[in-house]
Amino acid sequence: MVLWRGPRSTQRQARELISGPNLATRARLLSFNRTQSRAVVGLLIRYSIMRRHLYVMGLKNNPVCRKRVTTKENSVNILCACEALTSLRYSYLGSFFLEPEDVRKLSIGVIWNLGKGTGIL
Repeated sequence: MVLWRGPRSTQRQARELISGPNLATRARLLSFNRTQSRAVVGLLIRYSIMRRHLYVMGLKNNPVCRKRVTTKENSVNILCACEALTSLRYSYLGSFFLEPEDVRKLSIGVIWNLGKGTGIL
């Protein structure tokens, strides 16, 4: 079992969804309570409750999406591509499908609302 794979492999998804420091994002995160902050940041950087991550850690038997059993559940899939969430994504984000670059432009509040609406958070 490999415990350390280096920053390139472990931070790939975070680099895809987060563009870098942003004062507006910081202010919004500070307005959340600790549980909300942890959940939304976890959604963006793939940790917390994503089944793919729990599977890699050995805490789940399979990594499949709870909404659509044919794909692995990870943040990029939930926020950008899961076909089972297209109508919710459109309601909250104004688009049926997104690219990771599009997620970088979203506010933390909108991402929080989508996560709550999908039942992931």
